[in-house]
Amino acid sequence: MFQPYSINTLARDRCWRTLSAGKTWEPLLEASILHAGFESRRFRAIVDTGAEVSSFEASMGAQLGLRIKEGPMESLQVASSAGGAAVYFHRVRLNIAGHALEIWGGFCYDLAVPALLGRHGFFENFKVTFDPNRKGMQVDRVSAE
Repeated sequence: MFQPYSINTLARDRCWRTLSAGKTWEPLLEASILHAGFESRRFRAIVDTGAEVSSFEASMGAQLGLRIKEGPMESLQVASSAGGAAVYFHRVRLNIAGHALEIWGGFCYDLAVPALLGRHGFFENFKVTFDPNRKGMQVDRVSAE
């Protein structure tokens, strides 16, 4: 599946704003999560090669009936957290690019975006090729071994 980048305006304090005509691209994929027969609203998740795990806003999991703080907790650095943030893990199904995969999803109250698709949960299941010439990314499912 080929997904074009989302183009957004840069914040004024970014040093490269004048070099890029005030625009930047973001690798976003539309996704949802499923648990106990319920599906979250569709959301745009950032494809983040630097994220250790796939993380979601805690409120999204709570709406699916997850008891967020009852899951195993790890202190991880996530978007918007200067230090470690509490991330609670639950088994959920990630619905993305026409595939529903069971993953350990991290749920965090301090996440500044709806979701980050990280190395565990996403990149172990998908091959992503960033293509600046086409202004997008190619996302392909990796076959399970």
